[in-house]
Amino acid sequence: MPRTGLSAEELRERAIDAALARIRLVGFDKVRLSDVARDIGISHAALYAHFVDKAALLDAVTRRWLSAVEDALAAVASSAAEPEERITEWFVTLYRMKRSRALEDPEPHKAFDIAAALDKPFVVAHLEHMLGELAALFAALGGGKPRRQAELAYAATAAFHHPTLVAQTARHDREQQLRDIVALLLQGLAVGRQSA
Repeated sequence: MPRTGLSAEELRERAIDAALARIRLVGFDKVRLSDVARDIGISHAALYAHFVDKAALLDAVTRRWLSAVEDALAAVASSAAEPEERITEWFVTLYRMKRSRALEDPEPHKAFDIAAALDKPFVVAHLEHMLGELAALFAALGGGKPRRQAELAYAATAAFHHPTLVAQTARHDREQQLRDIVALLLQGLAVGRQSA
């Protein structure tokens, strides 16, 4: 244990909390490891034992938020609702979380946008996780190629979950439009299943 009396995991979590507070205070670009270390009462060098650089710490902040997104989506996906309703609510939940972040926490949202634009491995893994979950929902509908259906539905709704696009439109609640788009997609799939 470090001299703080905290376990390594507890120290990491405190550093993530402090970094998030700093991002909110001074902006994503101005966060410095030395400030975060001072905020949690450890040396700059001690913080390097947990995060090799500023990018690694900022990635940890984003990873924490993506984990919360995954938890919320998993709850929707595992609900007892019909597959069509779960698919709709899955997209709506994703939109609400991204929109809320863009409106209420713009600097951390900016960090996520940059990580997504750079195709950071943890963002790619997050996207893969979401597409797998969405594919399982489409598989519950029946019919063929659920992975392809998930990919197409995700692409068709990009304006409601891509971080840059959400930030650009966050002041306008577009949830009903998203619901209408997903309903249209699901109707098309139903027609396709009936004619197959």
